[in-house]
Amino acid sequence: MVTSKKEKPATRKQLIEEARRASIEGRWEDSITINDTILERTSKDAEALNRKGRALLELRRLGAARDAYSDALKADPANMIARRNLQRLEMIYHRQDATPETEDAPLGEATPLPRGNVFVEEVGRTWVDELTNPLPVVRLSEISPGTRLDLTIADGRLFVTDGDERLGEIEARVARRPVELIKGGNRFEVYALGISGQSLRVIIREVYRHPSQESNVAFPRQIRATQELMRERELLFQREEGDFTFSEDDDDGDTESVEPEDEEVEQPDQDAAAYVEERSADDEEEEQV
Repeated sequence: MVTSKKEKPATRKQLIEEARRASIEGRWEDSITINDTILERTSKDAEALNRKGRALLELRRLGAARDAYSDALKADPANMIARRNLQRLEMIYHRQDATPETEDAPLGEATPLPRGNVFVEEVGRTWVDELTNPLPVVRLSEISPGTRLDLTIADGRLFVTDGDERLGEIEARVARRPVELIKGGNRFEVYALGISGQSLRVIIREVYRHPSQESNVAFPRQIRATQELMRERELLFQREEGDFTFSEDDDDGDTESVEPEDEEVEQPDQDAAAYVEERSADDEEEEQV
C-alpha cells in the first residue's frame, strides 16, 4: 500500500513572494487570501496588513481596507505606508456624496500595476509636475498611485482626465510643446504619482516620436535643468585641489599640509554637455517669451 506524502506548507518567504506576484498581476482576491495565510502565522505583520489593505482598496472594500491599514499602524506606529493610506481613506469617507459600504457591494475593476519603467525619468522625454486648476483633493485622493490616466486637448490646453472627467491640466508653458507634438503624430502617456498638497502629481512620458518630429524635444525645460546641473558638476571638478586638503599637527606643533596623491581627476562628460547645449539652444528664445 502506497501512502501519499503530505504536501509541505509554503514557507513565509514563499508566501511573501506569492503575495507580491499577485499584487503585481492585479489578482487582488488572491492577494487577500495569501496575506491572510501569512497573518494566521504572524498576526502583527505590518507589511502583510499593508498588502491586504491595498488589495481591499483596489476592490473598493473601503471599510475593510481601513481596518487593515489601522492594524498595520498598530503593529508598526512608524509605518508611513499605512499612515498615508489611512489619510487617503479619511478624505474619501468625508466626501459629501460618499455612500456607506456593504460587503455585498460590487467590487469594481482592479487596477493592475503599470510596467516598471513607467516612473523612470528620461531627460527631454518625461515631465513630473502637479496639476494646475485641479479638482478638489477629496476627488483626487480616489486616484491610486500608478493609475494610467488620459490626456485631452481643448483650446490649446492639455488636460489630464479620468474617463470623461477632467482632473486638472498641465501648466501652459509645459503643455505647449506636447500639444504641438501630439498634433504632429507623437504619443504620450500619463500616470498618477499621488497627492501632493492640494493637487495630484503626475508623470507624462513620450512613448512614440513621429519621424517628422525627431528633432523636437518634448520637454526642453527638463533639459535646461539637467544642463544647469552639469554646469554645477563641472565647476566642482574645476575647484582647486587644495580646497580638499587636510592638515595635521606634527611633533613640533607646526602644521603640515598633506600632499595630494597624483591621480587622474574625472572629467565632465563633454559629449553629454554638448548634447544638452544643442537641444536647448533652439528652445531658449521660445521659453523666454
